Amino acid sequence: MAQQEYYQKLVEQIKDWDYYYHVLDNPKVSDADYDRAYQELLKLEKEHPDWVVVDSPTQRVGGEPLKQFFKAKHEFPLLSLNNIYNEGELHDFIDRVSRNLPAGKQVSWFCETKFDGLSLAITYEGGRLLRAVTRGDGSNGEDVTANVQTIRSLPSKISFLKKLSLRAEALIPRLEFERIIKEQAEAGQREFANPRNAAAGTIRQLDPKVAESRKLKVFVYEILNAKELDIKTHEEAIELLKREKFLTDANGKACADALEIQAFYEKILVARPDLAYDIDGIVIKLQDLASQELLGITGKAPRWACAYKYPPLQAKTKIANIFVQVGRTGVLTPVAEFEPVFLAGSTVRFASLHNWEEMREKDIRIGDFVLIEKAGDIIPQVVRVLPEMRHGGETLLPIPHQCPVCASPVSQNDSEVAIRCNNLSCHSRLLGNLKHFVSRDALDIAGIGESVLTQLLEMGKLKTPIDLFFLSVDDFLALKETREKLATKLFLSIKARQKVELSRYLYGLGIPHVGVTVARVLARHFKSLKMLEMAEIEALTEVSGLGNVMAEAVYDFFRSPLYLEMEDQRAKSSLEVLDVVETQKVDGPLSGQILCFTGTLSRMGRAQASEYAARLGAQTTDSVTKQTTMLVYGEKAGSKLAKAEKLGISVLSEEEFFGTYPGGMN
Repeated sequence: MAQQEYYQKLVEQIKDWDYYYHVLDNPKVSDADYDRAYQELLKLEKEHPDWVVVDSPTQRVGGEPLKQFFKAKHEFPLLSLNNIYNEGELHDFIDRVSRNLPAGKQVSWFCETKFDGLSLAITYEGGRLLRAVTRGDGSNGEDVTANVQTIRSLPSKISFLKKLSLRAEALIPRLEFERIIKEQAEAGQREFANPRNAAAGTIRQLDPKVAESRKLKVFVYEILNAKELDIKTHEEAIELLKREKFLTDANGKACADALEIQAFYEKILVARPDLAYDIDGIVIKLQDLASQELLGITGKAPRWACAYKYPPLQAKTKIANIFVQVGRTGVLTPVAEFEPVFLAGSTVRFASLHNWEEMREKDIRIGDFVLIEKAGDIIPQVVRVLPEMRHGGETLLPIPHQCPVCASPVSQNDSEVAIRCNNLSCHSRLLGNLKHFVSRDALDIAGIGESVLTQLLEMGKLKTPIDLFFLSVDDFLALKETREKLATKLFLSIKARQKVELSRYLYGLGIPHVGVTVARVLARHFKSLKMLEMAEIEALTEVSGLGNVMAEAVYDFFRSPLYLEMEDQRAKSSLEVLDVVETQKVDGPLSGQILCFTGTLSRMGRAQASEYAARLGAQTTDSVTKQTTMLVYGEKAGSKLAKAEKLGISVLSEEEFFGTYPGGMN
């Protein structure tokens, strides 16, 4: 066999192995055999670059980092789904669809799992992957083709030569997610909250090589241009996708009526904990595409489909112990330690019990069996105690009279349920303050994580955050397993933050009730640290967005012994807090808007989102008031969203906001 012919056969063989491994989840060969063949392919392509074909498995590896993602308009709108939550609502949905179709029209359905990932529009033309775009606001998204091309579950070449416009979901399998967050933790990086955020963060990586290193899967579940291709039913579309070796939902199933749909819902609910990826319900679609077109859409959701959502996953476990944590503000928080239990993609060992009042209301005791769930599939919480499983040996955790860390007396104000340690030098309070001081939205000191700070505390090197600026390379060399290169890097990372913006410094000080936005408001109003230090209560209450409680907290903080000690040290250190320099007012599409962000944003943190909005001319606030003109919400949006809707304030989802206002990017 001629060598070039052998090369072509090797390309096809490895592509076939990729299909069995990444799509069918049924490896044909061992990892070692695959690696040997892949290395042989690389060698042949290096020796004969003119042989390289565009669909070679080696061509999936990411290229050079991108400078930015560009906005792209969707040819077909990417609709969202209305939700239903119980069998009664299922019957209502089916009845509503049937009533709006011609009399006597037979209705049938197709059900699939509802993937919890990042939605994409993917286009093939001439048998090749042409473009991949994020959902964005449904009309416009970001072109992420370079990253999507690295995903091996998605074919780079297909036999179907007509244009194919697809709707798909990018997911990170649970095992891969655990590997990624373990790597992030070891590197001291901010960890992804859940697999969905990991998928979104990976797809939006500017460096395709990073995207390629994470084992994303792309499930394709709809042909958007099915009408042009004379496809009659959704099931027919899925069969075409399977023939072209796309990864589709293996659980997808045709259902005749509500009884079969409910049975499918319950079957997947039982299987949900064992799936390789996260889902949050099932999707119900009308089979007949002509009937779909007849029904149309309402708002941004189709009338012919809905999401039948699952309740949060729950698990039963035992409270082995309850211990008390002390936060940076001195609040004592009881934390339940469970017998480890796997829930919603990870092993749960701990959950905050918040305060003694909540423990009393739920009657939570050490030794209790409890039901737990993850709020938003992320944060573990105790739902309720199982009193029928008590044996009599369970014990209540008494309200402490002294701090469990420093043994100082604790106190409780009449106006709050929190119990506080008042010792400003308490080891836990100081560690919390230090972590906050170096965090991304404060001084943003790279590499100085909890492990480093804990060791420096134990060595007696830190009594206030300002002490960081007196450390030497030798101090870092004294840390465990730290050599000169790392010690120098840590020293220089602090040195690089010797000049800090006033708003970042104010936030880093950890003043009660002062978040990122309030810190910016204070900085803009007073312009310098000295002017803020001298401000009286009356002057503080005049600041837009500051109430009496906030004003008093700020006033008291700048007169506290801790702050006075810190300022005395700062005067002797290299740390300089920069005054605010007046800048020209931004005239942009959001000029005149007072905007509030709420919930968890997947694209960027709230501080970065506020900066983004400011570049478009908006003012931002942490609270929703009658003066607020726009609210942007992410996942787990709560009371602020409800209040904004009640006040008639313009409300946008995160995707709608960034899709509508893309001009805030640097």
